[in-house]
Amino acid sequence: MPVSFQKLKIGKEYDRPYLAEMWGYRGFQAISRGVVTPSGTNYIILFVTKEKQEALTQFKDFLNGEFLHWEGETKHSSDGRVISARSAGDEIHLFYRDVHHSSFVYYGEIFLERYKLYDTQPSQFVF
Repeated sequence: MPVSFQKLKIGKEYDRPYLAEMWGYRGFQAISRGVVTPSGTNYIILFVTKEKQEALTQFKDFLNGEFLHWEGETKHSSDGRVISARSAGDEIHLFYRDVHHSSFVYYGEIFLERYKLYDTQPSQFVF
């Protein structure tokens, strides 16, 4: 089955191995990054963890009420696509968890409200 969100329920927990199998990937490593853009789709999938493993880059990502505050990638490779998602017809879907090595909660499609682009640090986004 290609990547689809029709069988997922907002507010339900999912782990990467389950999603990878459902979407037809050979292993969950294919979706083990924070930003996943499945080829041949108009999807941008954010896997966001508030409390990350100590060895990983400590991005300041968190939910504040109904808003997600998210720092983009260090190399800025997805900044442009995230910013132009709405005008390009791309959908941004959020999987969020408070602590690493736990399941993600699916929040559904989210929409960019504002952003600040940076060159020497991760850009900041609010959805």
